[in-house]
Amino acid sequence: MIRTILLPLGLLIVLTGCGTKRHYFEPESVAGKVRYEKKLPAEIVDANKYGATLANGQIITQAGLRDVKIPSNSFFLGAYEGKYVATTECGNLSVLNEDGSIFYERKFEQGVASASLQGNVLAIVDRTNKLILIDMQKDEIFYENQQDTAYALDARIASAYFLNSLVIFPTLDGKVVIVDKQSAKTIRDVVVSSEQFFNNVIFLDVVADRMVVATSKRIISINPNATVFLDADVKDVIVLQDRVYVFTKDGNVILTDADLNILKERKFPFAVFAGVIHGEFIYMIERGGYLIATDLDLRTVNVFELPDEIDTMVYTTKSQLFVGDRSFKLQTAF
Repeated sequence: MIRTILLPLGLLIVLTGCGTKRHYFEPESVAGKVRYEKKLPAEIVDANKYGATLANGQIITQAGLRDVKIPSNSFFLGAYEGKYVATTECGNLSVLNEDGSIFYERKFEQGVASASLQGNVLAIVDRTNKLILIDMQKDEIFYENQQDTAYALDARIASAYFLNSLVIFPTLDGKVVIVDKQSAKTIRDVVVSSEQFFNNVIFLDVVADRMVVATSKRIISINPNATVFLDADVKDVIVLQDRVYVFTKDGNVILTDADLNILKERKFPFAVFAGVIHGEFIYMIERGGYLIATDLDLRTVNVFELPDEIDTMVYTTKSQLFVGDRSFKLQTAF
C-alpha cells in the first residue's frame, strides 16, 4: 500500500491549493506551506558538504549550530572527533578544540582545498592537488604526493576518508588515491572520470565493503570484486546501505542498487536542487522555493512551499535546513 507522506510536526503547515512561485519548476499540487522556525545569529557566508560558516564566525556542523567561532576570515572545512578544521583563503589552517581553543595551526602556501583528520593525523589536499599527511603531534609531514594540476574546480570538494589504517584521498583531477598511513605509501589509485575541467571528486563515502565516489559527471561503486560506473550530471549523492540515490542538475532523481543498476527514476522538470535531507523520507530543497518529499522507493511525492525562493547559501543536516539566516527542523526519527 502506498502511503501519503506527511510533513513532520516540527514544521508549521498551512493547507493551500495548487500554486507555484516560479515559472520553471511547477508542481502539480502543493500540500502545504512551511514557515522557518528560527533565526540564526548571522547569515551563512560559506557552505560545503561538511558544514557552513556564518558571518559572525560561528559554524554549523551535522550536529547543528555550534557556539564556537573559527578564526577571523576563515571558513569551516569540517568536524572530526570533536575538533573543528578551518582555513583562510591564504592557507592558514586551524584545528580547534570544542571550546574554540587552538589545537594545531599550519600555513599552506598554496592554499587548502579540503582537510580531515583522525587522531593526530591530518589529511590535506592543497589547491595545487598535492596530497599531504601530517603528524600534528610532531608537526611533521610524513606523506606527500603531487597529482596533476586541476585548472577549474567544482565548489563541491570532498575530503579524505580514514578507513582503518588507510587514507582515501579524493583528488582535484578526478581520482581517488589510497594510502597506507603506517608505511606512508600509495597502495592504489582509481580514475573516476577524466573530464578536462570541473573534474574534482565531489562525493566519497564507504558503506560496508563498498566505496562510492562521484565527480560532477560520473559515479563509481567499488567493492572487492568489481568497479562499476554510472554517467550523469551529478548534483548530489546519497548512499543508504544497498541503495544509491543520484540527484542530477536537471531535476532527475535516480535510484540504483549498490552496483549502480538503475531501479527507478523520478523526474521533477526544471527543478534545481539546493540540498537534500534524508531519513525515513527524502526531502529535496528546490531553489524555486519548494520542499519536495518522497518515500525511499520514489513512489509517492508531496510538495510543500517554502516562504521564499532560495537565492542564498544553503546547508542541510539529517534533520535540519539552514537557509541564509533562517532554519527549521524536521521532527522525525533518523
